[in-house]
Amino acid sequence: MYSETDSLREDVGIRDSISSNISAPLFGETNPQTRYLQWALAIFTIVLAGTTLIVACTVGTGHNIGLHVFMSLTLIGLTLTTFILALWYEEGDLHPKFLYILYSQTALLIMFSVLLFIYFGMENKTK
Repeated sequence: MYSETDSLREDVGIRDSISSNISAPLFGETNPQTRYLQWALAIFTIVLAGTTLIVACTVGTGHNIGLHVFMSLTLIGLTLTTFILALWYEEGDLHPKFLYILYSQTALLIMFSVLLFIYFGMENKTK
């Protein structure tokens, strides 16, 4: 016969086995190639976003200053949210499926930076 105390003992046993594995990595270790790729992508994205911000603040800010400020704030917001998501992923606070969201957000950030380069380049040629 199965009693309530047996159920409680099983629950305690499960909790003890879970708490004994706390030092183990949450989602497993990533291999060095993946880690190097992530760092290279992060550095490339930060350099591209920083360069885009510099161009946004220096090129053609005469008559479209509001548009430049808006695009710069949008780029800063997208960069910060991507950075925070990457930190949370590295700390193990996010499930591995969020890595795809992180990669897609990084791709959107790169595309937005390229779009801004094209826009500022075309705006500079029209003057």
